[in-house]
Amino acid sequence: MQRPGFTFLVCPDPEMIKHRTERLIGESGELFTREVFQGDEEIPAAFWRTLTAPSLFAEPKAVILRRADSLPEDFWPKLKAPLSGFSAHVWPMICLEKPFGKKGPAIPKALASQPYYQVAEKRRWIWSSPGLTRRDMAPMLKDWAASKDLSFAPGVLDALAAVLPEDMAMAGRELEKIELLARSRSDAPPARDGAPPPPGRIVQADLSLLAYRPGMDAFAFLNAFARRGAEAAVWREIFEQSLSPDDMIFKFLGLLRSDARQMWQLHMGESDAVRLPPFVKTQKEAMARRLGVSGLTRLFDLALDAELGIKSGEKNPDQAMEILAAELFSLFSR
Repeated sequence: MQRPGFTFLVCPDPEMIKHRTERLIGESGELFTREVFQGDEEIPAAFWRTLTAPSLFAEPKAVILRRADSLPEDFWPKLKAPLSGFSAHVWPMICLEKPFGKKGPAIPKALASQPYYQVAEKRRWIWSSPGLTRRDMAPMLKDWAASKDLSFAPGVLDALAAVLPEDMAMAGRELEKIELLARSRSDAPPARDGAPPPPGRIVQADLSLLAYRPGMDAFAFLNAFARRGAEAAVWREIFEQSLSPDDMIFKFLGLLRSDARQMWQLHMGESDAVRLPPFVKTQKEAMARRLGVSGLTRLFDLALDAELGIKSGEKNPDQAMEILAAELFSLFSR
């Protein structure tokens, strides 16, 4: 394909930025070396030299500037000359990595007014994504499975799409574990009730490998306490849903603190800083109003008390979960 003269990549997920740059370079059909610079550090003279002068042997280079939205306003006019013409040996890639707001990506005003940015808009040299969302998960998994020559048993793709973390690096680590298990089946002994799934086939049982599972949904856990008459179901979940090994409870408590922090931001009018699907944000806003400042503060305290109790040896994980649940019943019954 004919590559752009330069490219803007707008996405708050660093791993997605990395994947997209590699995909663009791969699709170009040319062999580019990578020169990466960081926008949250002082821009060195080497950046400008690499951007404007071909190498001694005319080796094509992708000049990648990460976190460019951290740069001062006077940086953007300086790019006008380097981006004014097409260079066969230099492909500038400018990455903007701040979270999206309600109206989409936050493009620095000093950049948006530059003629080269307007050219990029007109010629579609801008790739933009809010990050890995639940809506994007299934298409991403289909592409991933196709690239790895893997397949899903019926219903497994949707189940996996519902529980993978919405962070490309974290999701990638989980998928690596699933891929290793799926490929190892050729060495597995036959099952009692028949042959095991063929190599490369991902089945429902494989999802038990995930560090993040539906049973670790901290907000669903909180939501159960908020519903009158749900006490029996909550206790059943606590005793039947295993959080072993022991470090799983720390991941759960981390998710609980994350939910509490998001609800605090929503309660304090900082909703632009919270990236959530609209229906989830509405639920968390409602719970934040119900708990108020004192209740949200209490959530942080309870999560910290449970973690310190386990780490100090005063409580085992089961005891910590029981005490946490009892305190949450008390909090939500007020």
